[in-house]
Amino acid sequence: MVNNLLTEACINQISDIYFFPRDNFYHIEASNALQSYNVADLTNDESFAIMNFLKFNGGLDVSERRRSQKGAFNFIYQNKNIFIRISAVGDFKNRESMVVRLIYPQEYNTPIDEGILEKLRPVSQKKGMMLFAGPMGSGKTSLMYSLSRRLSATKKVMCIEDPIEIVEDDFLQLQVNDDAGMTYEELIKTSLRHRPEVLIIGEIRDKNTAKQAIQAALCGYTVMSTIHGKSKYSVLQRLRQFGIEDVEIINAVNFISYQRLVPVFDNLELFLDSMEISEIKKYLADGLPDEQWQQLLKNAYQAGQINEETYQEYLS
Repeated sequence: MVNNLLTEACINQISDIYFFPRDNFYHIEASNALQSYNVADLTNDESFAIMNFLKFNGGLDVSERRRSQKGAFNFIYQNKNIFIRISAVGDFKNRESMVVRLIYPQEYNTPIDEGILEKLRPVSQKKGMMLFAGPMGSGKTSLMYSLSRRLSATKKVMCIEDPIEIVEDDFLQLQVNDDAGMTYEELIKTSLRHRPEVLIIGEIRDKNTAKQAIQAALCGYTVMSTIHGKSKYSVLQRLRQFGIEDVEIINAVNFISYQRLVPVFDNLELFLDSMEISEIKKYLADGLPDEQWQQLLKNAYQAGQINEETYQEYLS
């Protein structure tokens, strides 16, 4: 049953499978970048058997149904390694829920438009920081890796992620392990002793990581990272919340973008709203944003690329 579930998920490029507990059964849903699917309603015994098998393969405690647990394993599909991440936790009634995330090799992901890569190539060759914002599954990691591959022929690339989502043999990849003291902060310090020309940091999620990443950019490394934000301007506000001074932002950050994978007909297209140093300085000085993201969607709607429902959904 697990093999069939994961195989069917790979066929449909499913990114997440959800096990939701109900009073007397489990509701199984799946989603990809385009839509969500109802998979099945299974009995508790069937669901426990499937979840226990997944937990066993992922190295989780099968007998534990309340505490939060996470694990991972590889699933082979068409001779390719699909990275499976598992997160399980009990609700207030001690009913276990589970999310299974499927992370595909680069060739399975939505290809990055060559025009976008060419546009970003000059800034990716500069010393300093590039920050990518956008919701989960919007292609931020894929974009950072695509840019870095173009640099790896002549530059050493190091990645720090939690966990590693794309295996790249040409990069030196380090995985965060808080239990072993291998935090983002510690691994960034370690990475600088290896002197990589390009440093990918999976996510800036706290003040210490932000300060270490900024310091790496100020020391002359090309740093790429993701950060939470609902627009390119909220990234600057987020850095300020982390205690980064405006002068540090101006000296360290070369590029900020907000991106979404937007359904265009029966496909997905990467919409990117970005700003470079001149606009960053202007916003920090006067705090007046423009409306490039809204205009980007409006142009796509008027050109018939997206329908009104998609236009309204992706406006915010």
